[in-house]
Amino acid sequence: MLRITALAAAAAAILTTPAFAQAFLGDWTATAKAPGGDTTEVIKVARTADGYSVTGQAPVTMVSAGADVVLDGNNFSFKRTLTAQGNSLEIDYKGVVSGDTFTGTAEVAGMQIPYTGVRVTDAK
Repeated sequence: MLRITALAAAAAAILTTPAFAQAFLGDWTATAKAPGGDTTEVIKVARTADGYSVTGQAPVTMVSAGADVVLDGNNFSFKRTLTAQGNSLEIDYKGVVSGDTFTGTAEVAGMQIPYTGVRVTDAK
């Protein structure tokens, strides 16, 4: 009986998140194409007990993890904060996943910067 209850709970957890909401989950090589040059990092999008998280390995260490993460079908959005020399800038990311790629924008200080990504896959 305990085994059936555990299986039912696992099935319920899987079924409560539609498969399409998982399009952005996983590891991505993401690039922001800013006027001063491209910035590339690896981001990880994961499901948490409270929703979703976005963490990155940015070349600039003063960038926060993602906040206000929203996955809606193939669409995503999240915010991060860049802190440098005592000043903070909020970066708003929005995009659409299509298979193993995404396209979107990163908006900072009113400027929209192209933001693209490719899913990281394990080479076997």
